[in-house]
Amino acid sequence: MSNTHDFDIGNAVGATFRADLNLCLGDIQSSNSGSSAPSTTVAYKIWADTSNNLLKIRNAANNGWLTLGDLTDANNLGLATKASPTFSGTVTSAGDIVMSGTGSLQLPAGTTAQRPTGATGDIRFNSTTAGFEGYNGSAWGELANGVPVGSVFNLATTTVPTGFLECNGAAISRSTYATLFATIATTWGSGDGSSTFNLPDLRGQFVRGWANNKTGTGDDGRSFASTQSDQNKSHNHTASVTDTGHYHHSFRSGNAGQLQHGSNLSSSNFPASGTGAGNLNECYNITSKSSEPDVGRTSSDTTGISVSNANDGGTEVRVKNSALMYVIKF
Repeated sequence: MSNTHDFDIGNAVGATFRADLNLCLGDIQSSNSGSSAPSTTVAYKIWADTSNNLLKIRNAANNGWLTLGDLTDANNLGLATKASPTFSGTVTSAGDIVMSGTGSLQLPAGTTAQRPTGATGDIRFNSTTAGFEGYNGSAWGELANGVPVGSVFNLATTTVPTGFLECNGAAISRSTYATLFATIATTWGSGDGSSTFNLPDLRGQFVRGWANNKTGTGDDGRSFASTQSDQNKSHNHTASVTDTGHYHHSFRSGNAGQLQHGSNLSSSNFPASGTGAGNLNECYNITSKSSEPDVGRTSSDTTGISVSNANDGGTEVRVKNSALMYVIKF
């Protein structure tokens, strides 16, 4: 068919009239099918566009074409094209709407700042938080996706993923991160007191489970979100000596005879450290004057020994660990 008839049959006779009429009826019968738009148009005229296999209708102003559907897909005909459908208005269904197949449904998306004035039940994708959110009639809130706002995670990378912030104690906007502010408020700091609030600062920190009124934990009565400095548990050190002391005593005498030397060397009167006198009586007979010998005597007994403990360790108390990054969901 030609799809060029203007649907205006002029006065004619015989074969001329019949040909004009047949052309008009043929365009009607084929919905003005053709690879190019009809040359003569009127409002609401139907056109089967064979170049794209689309069924189109002329708009009310007769200055453009509206697509009704895809001529190759009966399920799409009368709804919208597959490529980029655009709807406005309200779709009302008396029952469930079922969408089958392996494709996807694309929802409206935008940043937190681009949130529309919501109606109860509205759903959209928030590109700021990288999550789906819904409107409950009074406020937008993130839909449950397994990661509650305010959750803290360890990352094995230094790249913070979308929807998270590093736990670095920064002061951030109460309006930009309204959902997180509604969750943790000023627990970790009030920021400037009006427009910002603080994130937890977990850099260089170990995290300890809050006792929450449990007793016997060694952390009883501690406030949530409080910070502790490092500390050693109270303990004692003991030391022992397994060897006795030794001493060497020498003397010199120029006369023959008997020398009595007295000292008090018993463990009972030795001090804990240093030196002290014992009680040892020993007699030496000196029989030769001329040689003036040096007489030496070595004896073993308990003696004073100083014991001390040397310092050991570093600048803090810690367990073996690996450095990861803490992030918080907003």
